[in-house]
Amino acid sequence: MINLLKTFVLAFSLAAPSLAFAQDGPENLQYFPTDMTREEIVAEMRHFSFALGVRCQHCHERNPDGRGFDFSSDANPNKEKARVMLFMTDQINRTLASNLAERSNPPVVVICKTCHRGSEKPRLLWQEMLLAAHEGGAEAAIDRFDYLRENYDNTGTYDFREQEVNVAAEELAAEGMHEEAIIIFQMNAGRFPSSEAPWVGIGESYEALGDAAGAIEAYEKALSLNANRRDVIGRLEELRGQ
Repeated sequence: MINLLKTFVLAFSLAAPSLAFAQDGPENLQYFPTDMTREEIVAEMRHFSFALGVRCQHCHERNPDGRGFDFSSDANPNKEKARVMLFMTDQINRTLASNLAERSNPPVVVICKTCHRGSEKPRLLWQEMLLAAHEGGAEAAIDRFDYLRENYDNTGTYDFREQEVNVAAEELAAEGMHEEAIIIFQMNAGRFPSSEAPWVGIGESYEALGDAAGAIEAYEKALSLNANRRDVIGRLEELRGQ
């Protein structure tokens, strides 16, 4: 795994800011080989920094005098989490992926950035919105979307396409949070005015709330955008026949 990572780390290490080590050499290495040099460890740390969008203090404890870091300390729990993640990627690359038939050569490998994409926690956009909705309702989810869009729009960290936001609304609906789901779907309908999908979701949530009129209106809007949705036609026929 070390050799696999080094292939990807080199480009990062050339452009990254330096990470100052208080110790003369690496200490307390539990994942990396104990004979790795300081320069090799620094290159790996730069890789983590870029992949997660974090700095040294994310995993390392500062010295008691506040100057520099005690890189050998295990006091910061994120350091052990990082070790676990490294062993996990080893398991994927060395064991699980090695069982793939006709694997590419050179092989595609999983590295930190594969999942993190510059974010400390590798959540997808819909997961970020769902968490925000649980904490503060639909408006909090929209605020979270707006914040991420403003700060990460061109980074590749999050997928801002239509389906990601629809998934957030669908998850809320599956949990019975239909009022919140409708608000999220309506926001997405405004972003993608030619798509019928948000309106179908709105109709389904209105149905679940027992609001037949609201469901009919939403389904009619969906059909005006895509007249081939036979599932929507069937829902409308059933609602109008009630």
